[in-house]
Amino acid sequence: MGRHGARLRWVVALVSVTVAVLATVDRYVDREREWARGGDRVAVTVEAVLPKPDGVAGAVVAFGWPEPVDNVIGDPDRQSVVLRLRWSGPPRKGHYQVILLDSRVEPARVVQPYAGWDAAGGTGSNWAGAYDVLADRYPWLADTATREEPEGTFTTGPNVGAVGTRAVADGSLIAVFRLVPGALPLTDPSRLAVAFCYVDPDGDVRWAKRVPVPPAR
Repeated sequence: MGRHGARLRWVVALVSVTVAVLATVDRYVDREREWARGGDRVAVTVEAVLPKPDGVAGAVVAFGWPEPVDNVIGDPDRQSVVLRLRWSGPPRKGHYQVILLDSRVEPARVVQPYAGWDAAGGTGSNWAGAYDVLADRYPWLADTATREEPEGTFTTGPNVGAVGTRAVADGSLIAVFRLVPGALPLTDPSRLAVAFCYVDPDGDVRWAKRVPVPPAR
């Protein structure tokens, strides 16, 4: 009986370990699938205009930003890009983060965010250390990676940032971005791309999807 009981305990332990390993593998597979296809259930459209510095306020108003817009101004030394995003998908807790990319260079360069507005009001630009994973998971977001300075510290490029908005089921966002000083003038918005990223309530990035920007109408 003692030998039989020991054998039974060994079998139970083996089964428990096997179940735990399989559960871990399943979670890993599900997470990898989420990284790759998590954004498939969210349909995102983008419109973009490239206003002159004195036309930025008018451009955001035309997209639906409520007046007055005294705090939205153009910079004569930096070209502005005004976006309007619309999306539709399942409701989620957490936020979407919108990153604009200049695909005229390789890897694509992040365009610095300036301002944003959604149905809840003004949204600022932001960046968090948890977003560093984007560069690890998506080669097309390599410019978001931290960089090692000569003294051994790690920093994020001054242009790197995102405009956040609530992860509602059906929503829209108006956002303004600025190219770096001295950048070649942008004449075709289709040379841009948007990274539409979902961040859960714990602040962890769950996935990102690349959304093309169509030419100006």
